[in-house]
Amino acid sequence: MKTISLSALLLAMVVHGSVQAQGKLVDRRDQAEGWYLPVHGQVLVEGKRMDGYQVTLFKDNVELGKLESDKRGRFELELDIDASYAVRITKEGYQDKLIAIETVLPKDLVKYPDYECTVSLQQTASPNVDPFYTDFPSAIIRYSEELGGFYHSEHYLTHIQSKLSGYAQASF
Repeated sequence: MKTISLSALLLAMVVHGSVQAQGKLVDRRDQAEGWYLPVHGQVLVEGKRMDGYQVTLFKDNVELGKLESDKRGRFELELDIDASYAVRITKEGYQDKLIAIETVLPKDLVKYPDYECTVSLQQTASPNVDPFYTDFPSAIIRYSEELGGFYHSEHYLTHIQSKLSGYAQASF
C-alpha cells in the first residue's frame, strides 16, 4: 500500500510541476532559438499607397533574397535578433531607399513590439542632388530602451533627407 501512495505522490508532484511550467515556457532568450523581429512595412508616394516595388534584404551585406509588394503596398519581414540588416526598396522611376536595421536587444528582454515602418519614395533624384549621399541609408533603426521599441534616428533621418532632397524632410 505504501508503494502505491508513494507512486501517486510522485506522479502528483510531476503533474503539478508541469502544469505550473506551462504558464511561461521561456523567460530568457538563451532558452530558445528562433527569436526574430517582425517588420511590417508599407510604401507611399505623395502620401498614397504604392505597390509594384521590390524589397531586397541583406544580412551582414550578403543578399538573402527579394520579394514583391502585395496588392496593398505592404511587405513583411522576420529578422533574426542580434544581427545587422539592410533593406533596399526599388521601383522604376523612383529613387531607391536603403534602410539599415540593427536588431540587437538587451539580453534579458523577451517581449518587444513589432517594428512598423512607412517608407516614402520620391521621383528619381534631380541633377542638383549630391550623388555622394544616395548610397547612404535613408534611415537607421535600432532598439531604444527609453522608448521601449525599435525607432529610427530622427537626427540622422532629417540630415540625410536634407542632402537628398535639398530641404529637411522627416519621412523615410
